[in-house]
Amino acid sequence: MKNRLLITISDINGSKQYSVHEVIKKVILITLLILALIAIGTFLYIKYLNQSVSSLNEESQKYQDEIVQLKQKSEKYKQTNKMYHTQNEELILFIKESGDKLDSLNEKLHEVEDMIGIGPDIDLNTSFHTRLQMERAETSEKVRKKVIEEQLSTIQKTILLNSIPNGKPLTYKRISSKYGYRKHPATKKKSFHPAVDLTAPSGTPVYAPANGVVVFSGRKGAYGNFLLLAHSYGFKTAYGHLKKYVVKSGQYVTKGELIAYVGSTGRSTGPHLHYEVRYLDKWINPEPFMEWRLEKINDIRDKITKVDWSSILLQTNQLITLSTSKKESNGFSGQ
Repeated sequence: MKNRLLITISDINGSKQYSVHEVIKKVILITLLILALIAIGTFLYIKYLNQSVSSLNEESQKYQDEIVQLKQKSEKYKQTNKMYHTQNEELILFIKESGDKLDSLNEKLHEVEDMIGIGPDIDLNTSFHTRLQMERAETSEKVRKKVIEEQLSTIQKTILLNSIPNGKPLTYKRISSKYGYRKHPATKKKSFHPAVDLTAPSGTPVYAPANGVVVFSGRKGAYGNFLLLAHSYGFKTAYGHLKKYVVKSGQYVTKGELIAYVGSTGRSTGPHLHYEVRYLDKWINPEPFMEWRLEKINDIRDKITKVDWSSILLQTNQLITLSTSKKESNGFSGQ
């Protein structure tokens, strides 16, 4: 009886006793313990699988966002290419029409020669043909220069729009606070606001408005999560209250590249982008730059007078001239 377990069961008919050996008791306990361990292991494994599925869903959404951005860039490049193609066709048509006019003039001159009886062996005839060749060469030179001027103008516009901040850095609902003096929404004190506040939902993507280098990415006082980009010709852009940024200091970024997401960090009353444009480390109004695009390439010079546009255009022309000279030099050396 010492190694046995006595079990008593009572009902209306009386009581019955059952004797269970101690070994069987241990087997039952071990079995229950194993089943409990299996249940706990199954629960933890299912939890791990759920976390893995959630992580995969987040990565899938990230890739989908990147695909959408790539499609937008592709569409933008297609439109730019279409515009250049149209300009090129117009130039070709202009050259063709000029050539047709020259051919027509040449035919009429031959008719005049026949009418007045000037032959190829007379000195007067030779002098006339010489003048004709000179006129044709001069016209061809003018056409060639016009083509080059149009090409340089297109190249110059492309350089400016890729180097200087332009366009909207994100899709926003409204401008909640403009550039200039205002009553601060958090401190309620009047102070100078060196930016525009662009209201947008938290997590809205922010894109680089021009090619540049990341000067700073990190936490900065009232700005919260802060990002500073340096562009060409002395321009910089700053971004405050970010949820997070996807670039780091020293990294090179291209126009239209994803750099951060809208948030409400730092001294902020709600999700928005604090967007600054700086020239030679001085603040300037970002709004004209946000409205600046290819069709309004010359408008910016009238609206923003603090910028030395003449020097910028001169540097751009020198860069184009240097590039063109190198290409011509390489072309001659390859002949």
